[in-house]
Amino acid sequence: MVAFKAAQTAAFIRSPQAKYSAALVYGPDAALVSERARELARNMVSAQEPQAELIRIDDRDLAENPDRLAIELQMLSMFAERRVVHVRAERRLKPDTLKELLAGELAASLIVEAGNLRPSSPLRKLFEANDRIVALPCYADPARDMGPLIDGELAASGVRISREARAYLINQLGLDLGQARGECAKLATYAGPDTEISIEDIDAIIGDMSAGLVDALAMAAIEGRTGVALSQLDALLASGQSTHGALAALSRSFQRLYRLCAAVEAGEQAKTVIARFRPPIHFKQRDALLAQTRNWSRRAASNALQRVQETMKATRLTPGLDAELTERLLIAISHRASASY
Repeated sequence: MVAFKAAQTAAFIRSPQAKYSAALVYGPDAALVSERARELARNMVSAQEPQAELIRIDDRDLAENPDRLAIELQMLSMFAERRVVHVRAERRLKPDTLKELLAGELAASLIVEAGNLRPSSPLRKLFEANDRIVALPCYADPARDMGPLIDGELAASGVRISREARAYLINQLGLDLGQARGECAKLATYAGPDTEISIEDIDAIIGDMSAGLVDALAMAAIEGRTGVALSQLDALLASGQSTHGALAALSRSFQRLYRLCAAVEAGEQAKTVIARFRPPIHFKQRDALLAQTRNWSRRAASNALQRVQETMKATRLTPGLDAELTERLLIAISHRASASY
């Protein structure tokens, strides 16, 4: 049985072990899982020198050809010494079919990218019960996951960042790794090569993500004020901004609320926990946070955060529907909140 701990996942992805023919990458944060799966695929391909081939398969491919995965896993390549197949675990990927494929000899390595899987999930149980394949859980930890991403993106552009500014930037970016890469690129361009990014630079480029309309929108949704949240969204769109800032603000807010509720449910005083947050919580927001802990639980905050992240992914896949998807999310969150207040 091979069931890795979440803390072991990053190390495995950096240095994949050739004895495993297949890997399942899963977790509640779709952006993080996708990032980790792509990184694993890149590392597996680069490890197969001098030639290797990467094939990506999704539900649309399986709809057009249900046997596509079997063909790619069993077919020998004429041009590459080794092949890696990266498939998303969506509706058409059946655990029973996958089990049959993994029972035989594979001509390619396999990466399966999945969402949040319970221990009872057939897909997760399949990968945890076989010593030739591995299950890799992914759980977001902004200080751990965002930090290396920021360092790598800025270093590649020849830009430095202080420890204080780095912590501030992590707090501003939320949990969307794809969006974080784009914001780091904007910061690097703004600062210019061979410079050090300051907090003022961060506020100048992405400060609007955590201030003004987006902050008011997130607060209204969490407090159950549906009309205000939707009005703020309309104002945001009318100003020419996208929904990305609003979703990032919601992600940051629920991430913070989850940490706070978890600590309170573990027996800590809410005021003590709030005082520990870095960067510090503005004094005007502290009373609102205290009220939120009385009306949200750790589990409810986690569910809301997952829904925010699912909406982030959906808006990237269908950008033409981003406003409608965000509006639907705000209504769902605020209605859940209003039932408690």
